[in-house]
Amino acid sequence: MRARTRELPQPSKRRTPLETVTFERPRCPACKSVRLTKYRSLANQGDGSSLSWVRCACGHRFRLLLE
Repeated sequence: MRARTRELPQPSKRRTPLETVTFERPRCPACKSVRLTKYRSLANQGDGSSLSWVRCACGHRFRLLLE
């Protein structure tokens, strides 16, 4: 008895590869630590971004803008 072979259908459209978007965790500009504490924030700036005032474990304070 002969084995049957089945042809796979050819894809009708070639898919373009998806782009990859990466982001990193916010770090302290002074010591590069990720141990941050937010002590003030403005949740929505009208365009979907948020502004936070942050303090690091090393004592450095800075603003963090998330778009």
